[in-house]
Amino acid sequence: MPRKKPEERKSKERGNGEGTVWQVGTVYRWQVTLGYKTDGKRITRSGRAPSKKAAHEAMNKVQADYSRGLIGEPARVTVAEYAGRWQRRQLQVTPRTANQYGEELAYALEHIGDMRLQDVRPHHMKDLMVTLSERKMHGGAVMSPRTQARVLTRLRSVFREAVTDQIIYVNPMDGVRQVKAARPMTSGEALDFDQAARLHTVGTALHAAGLCRQWPAIFTAVSVGLRRGEVMGLTWQDVDLERGVLRVRQTRVMGLEEIETGNPKTTNSRRDVHLPASLVAVLLDHRAAQDKERYTAGTAWTDTGAVFATALGGWTHPANMERGVKLLVDWSDPARLEEQSGKRSVLQGVARDKRAALVAAVKSGDKLPSISPHDLRHTFATLALRRGVPVEVVSKVLGHARVSITLDVYRHVLDNERRALVVDLFDAVPPAPVGVPAALN
Repeated sequence: MPRKKPEERKSKERGNGEGTVWQVGTVYRWQVTLGYKTDGKRITRSGRAPSKKAAHEAMNKVQADYSRGLIGEPARVTVAEYAGRWQRRQLQVTPRTANQYGEELAYALEHIGDMRLQDVRPHHMKDLMVTLSERKMHGGAVMSPRTQARVLTRLRSVFREAVTDQIIYVNPMDGVRQVKAARPMTSGEALDFDQAARLHTVGTALHAAGLCRQWPAIFTAVSVGLRRGEVMGLTWQDVDLERGVLRVRQTRVMGLEEIETGNPKTTNSRRDVHLPASLVAVLLDHRAAQDKERYTAGTAWTDTGAVFATALGGWTHPANMERGVKLLVDWSDPARLEEQSGKRSVLQGVARDKRAALVAAVKSGDKLPSISPHDLRHTFATLALRRGVPVEVVSKVLGHARVSITLDVYRHVLDNERRALVVDLFDAVPPAPVGVPAALN
């Protein structure tokens, strides 16, 4: 019987992707197929080891590295390719948030996306931040400092992960800072005290007239600074009106294809919020009205437990809150009454006393600025800080991970307050007579 050549394999056949180990003399060789290129050619890796066990370990490590994205010509991986890989790994956030990360990274990838990941150096990133600070956005204005900060945060995450994946060994983001802004970071379109009062007046009248179903949700957002998804995800199980406490435990947001119910945005977003008396009163009335709707709907009622449910108990689409805010802003314009003077006016279906109250409310002030549901959150934070609420308390209510985030976003509010509260210890001290030291006067 002829002797087998040393090169002949002595291991049994293995399935695709499992790899093969065979002995050659005193060493063991291994080979594994990791996948296929676009042209159909195999992506394989092979090697030698002193023992069968070591060969299997080496082969398993290569397979694990490939699944993590470490194999596949690391030297040729571009920044755009790796950024896409990083984005797909963001499983701790909602798909909508992950998509937002991609949009923020896109501003940087316009300039460095085609670069090889291993070629990026700190000077490239510093030049990029200068370029972004001068980038023209929609409307002709340059990129805001807030957007720049978000892009910078995403880039740091991408390159930090590339280091842990051992594709690069030095993080090019080290020492890279945001270009100093010529203007402070703004917190969005926040209403002032008078505008917030008008929002309440018009919103209450519209809701009483049956024209703004979303008013309780809008009032909740502006009263305690909840995000839109947090408001729309509230259930009665999370609201204790007797104790005056609201628990943020889930969100309802628009995903890439459908509405998604998930965890709050961050760990700190999962929080308990104490309710002001005015909000407790609104929610008590809202719960009573919902009980009547449940009774009227009968078996057609869907028991989701949603606080701000539809007329049949289902979840309300998050976009409805935005429509409610727009409707409220439109009705805050006294000119709206002239548009509603015809026979087709929605006011025709409103009870006379409710109609009179709404007309009086609309006529009592000026039109509100265009705002979004998120601006209600900014309004709460801005007005709370202006009333002297400690920034640490505001940060907790907002669910910010760190007080520094609140300080960065609302620093201009705090600066204005400090400027208004400057104390001159000597404004009441009369000037000293000529030739007489002030201490002797």
